[in-house]
Amino acid sequence: MTTENFDTLTGTGGAVAFSHSPQQFDTLAGSGGGVQFTTTTGAVTTLFDTLPTVAQAGQFTTEVPAATFTPAKLIVEAWSADNATYLGELNEAYSRSFQDELSGLGRGSVSVLSTSANASLNPGVIRWKVATPEQLAATGGVYAFASRVEQKQWRYGSDEESGRGFTMSGRGLVSAWEDAIVFPYGGINARPSSDSRAFGWFSPELPTTGWKPAVVAISGLAPNSRTVPPLPDPWFPPLGWTSDLSGSDWVWSRATTFGTLDGASLFRSTFSLASADRVAIFYTAQSRCRVWIDGVLVTPGWTSEPNEESFIYAHRATPYLSAGTHYVAIEAESKPWTPVLPGVTRGILQCAIYSGGGAGATYNSGSRLLGTSSSWVCLDYPTVYPAPTPGLILRTLLEEAQARGALTGWSLSCTDTADSAGQAWDVDQAHVFRIGQTYADVLRQMADTSIDYRAQPAGLRLDVFRKDTVITREAAIFTIGINLTELEEDQPK
Repeated sequence: MTTENFDTLTGTGGAVAFSHSPQQFDTLAGSGGGVQFTTTTGAVTTLFDTLPTVAQAGQFTTEVPAATFTPAKLIVEAWSADNATYLGELNEAYSRSFQDELSGLGRGSVSVLSTSANASLNPGVIRWKVATPEQLAATGGVYAFASRVEQKQWRYGSDEESGRGFTMSGRGLVSAWEDAIVFPYGGINARPSSDSRAFGWFSPELPTTGWKPAVVAISGLAPNSRTVPPLPDPWFPPLGWTSDLSGSDWVWSRATTFGTLDGASLFRSTFSLASADRVAIFYTAQSRCRVWIDGVLVTPGWTSEPNEESFIYAHRATPYLSAGTHYVAIEAESKPWTPVLPGVTRGILQCAIYSGGGAGATYNSGSRLLGTSSSWVCLDYPTVYPAPTPGLILRTLLEEAQARGALTGWSLSCTDTADSAGQAWDVDQAHVFRIGQTYADVLRQMADTSIDYRAQPAGLRLDVFRKDTVITREAAIFTIGINLTELEEDQPK
């Protein structure tokens, strides 16, 4: 019991205001030395039972009963395997616990008596609901976690602790993402092939909205006899190039009048193959370059080492490609070690792709699939290379998995441009995954650098956030002496 002191009596005898700031007490029962003083708030009347002998001042006291402790309740519900159909509440649950962590799988376990009601539910998912007394009365509680039923153990005995019952346990819903694996772009039989799946500036998934058209520096390959501008022999065309001298242009990311820069520019284009075939890719740049097809590096690194003149020579790669549309990406560098050609900026790039890249093949305009021109798009000396957002990466992987019959019913609450809290993605970071890597491992890998994630307890929805920007949700507010009897906290040593 607690005692409150009231320190002012206004008036005498039948005074009507006794105060203990900020409360006012409005009724004096009886007269003079009466023994009950009351105050009414709403429908509640409080009685004060002591009046000092001096009427004009002093202390009036009341004893208030201690608050009744009512702990929060943990409710365990049975749901269908797709977490869409409510089956019922698991009653007689004498052991229940769950562990939920941001960007982790989590785990839940519940032991129940084997009543006919419990046995008939046969859930595929268990939802955990937490409620304070106030929440329980108002909303029935808040869903805090959901776990799959991956293991069911029976037990037999004569009492509740060892009685006939069963324990159901399993990992959180995110563990379903272990059922899908990373495939190559285009599928398992697509070519070119690689043992990894990269999402970077060079990958087909990255949109090129906002990229500028490439600038033609010199039309065609410029035979050795060309004198306008005066290009010294034997630099054009590069040694080993095809006889198709008009099928591709020397291009760069800016006009020649802009001067020279030390750095790299990025170039993108597409072409199509009617049927699977080996192709021949001819490429060179004034300093050096390297080429990707469908996000796979198809050239053996850079075309030259520092202080070598890459543009003198034609470089060639002959990958085997599947039928369909293919995405070409070239990173080309302009470096101070390369001599400046008369009338030409330091940066120039040339690429031509032909079908029929086998031994003894001839390359001409009839077999040309693509050549550098102003139809290519480019980024001019970017300081940060773009990359697909985490939302775009996960949407791409989820759609591919669902097309193969995995992760049915799952959705993302984030988008290509914003996370699940509506925050714009701010990470230009490439991600590389192993072919065959599970999607759960993909999530864990991305969580190391760029995202946090969690599954919604209701339905099959994954929330994805910018890393370290969202605090884990609280299903219920716990306060010592109100609905929490004991709190244990582990401090790192």
